[in-house]
Amino acid sequence: MNTILSPKLNYSPNFYGHSRQIQTQIDKVLKYPENNIEVKLANTIKHGLSTILTREKFIEEGTQNKVYKVTRKYALRVPRKSVIEPDHLPDKVTRGKGIFANLKSYFGEAVIELGKLQILRNVGKHCPAGVPEHLTKVYSQNRIKKYYLNHYLPRFAAIPQSAYDTLAQDINKLNEIKLGPRRFCIFDSLNPNNIVTRNGKLYLVDEIDTLCDRSYSNTTAKLLEVFINRASCNLESPFAGDKLPLVRKIFKKVVLASSKANLLHANSNWDFKNWEKALQKCNIKNDTADVLNTLDNIENKYPEINERTQKTKLYLDKLFLSNHISG
Repeated sequence: MNTILSPKLNYSPNFYGHSRQIQTQIDKVLKYPENNIEVKLANTIKHGLSTILTREKFIEEGTQNKVYKVTRKYALRVPRKSVIEPDHLPDKVTRGKGIFANLKSYFGEAVIELGKLQILRNVGKHCPAGVPEHLTKVYSQNRIKKYYLNHYLPRFAAIPQSAYDTLAQDINKLNEIKLGPRRFCIFDSLNPNNIVTRNGKLYLVDEIDTLCDRSYSNTTAKLLEVFINRASCNLESPFAGDKLPLVRKIFKKVVLASSKANLLHANSNWDFKNWEKALQKCNIKNDTADVLNTLDNIENKYPEINERTQKTKLYLDKLFLSNHISG
């Protein structure tokens, strides 16, 4: 069941649903947190839901949520399988906690919450990694494969190394954030749509999950899962055929960015399997453990980032060359 408004909704959207009014009130709440403004914004959102939850304002959906445009500045995230009943929402909004405010590339944190509803910064018009989830529901397998090979791979292979670097640096910062005793942060790499590109940059847009008892679980392997191994939440990526150089280009950018950011390359059996799969997608037949050991040895031997980067580039180029197709 998709997100819908309760049929009991009797609000009129004509005035209160104006998106600019919602934006103005959000700005006020964020700048001047006062009870009367928080109540007023809650009412404005409730009255305006019918003008926001429309096909025209739909942006994207993930495993758990759908996102709709409010304005260029803000978006609304709602549960995907839920009935929204405005009368049952709280009487006033609350401000987001700002836990991830220092992550340049993260747009998934709520700035305002109203029960199950979350107001986010709007990343703007973007393209998700892999195949958009809503397209996988209507496309044939052949059309999904064509989209992946002809649209996703060229676009993400062309993204500058600097964008991958910034994302990896933020992923490393995410590893440093604790949500409580033995409670750590992890991003969902099962759905590649959780990372998007806009204007040559990369952004993480999904909610951050909590992982207990294991720190530093945001690894190179998780980025390879997103950019190389998966086409969508439920589909593995196809083998690339003559588009293999593009897969290798993305692989190289991910590994270089992760090395610069001091990310662990693998931290679990699942990570190791993702490395195995990524190497297969790149048509690299070298033993996975040997590849990981070599990369670790380079990083241990060359702590200075520029030198390490050059040595890692040389190793990856030799790896590609020894497996018949230069990357």
